[in-house]
Amino acid sequence: MLHPTATYSLPDIEPTRFVVNPAEARFQTTDGKTTGASPHVLNAGQVDRDKPSEPRRTATGEMTPLGQLRANLTGLQDDINEFLTHRMELAKGKKD
Repeated sequence: MLHPTATYSLPDIEPTRFVVNPAEARFQTTDGKTTGASPHVLNAGQVDRDKPSEPRRTATGEMTPLGQLRANLTGLQDDINEFLTHRMELAKGKKD
């Protein structure tokens, strides 16, 4: 099965490629760490009603192709969100 990839590029930096490693647990779930309600909101008692469902599985426990794609994209989105957050912190002078 092919896995999605993404490339981030700007004139001032080398292109950054994001790839899926299906062996890593974060590419096997739709419960991303950078999506959903913030910890601050959840700690205030808010319920995350938009939490995605788990990937669909076959009778043998394997993810369906669409379930695998959803899980892969969730992990890829987390990687991109973390990269962009780091870039914003660099731009603000918070990190090296």
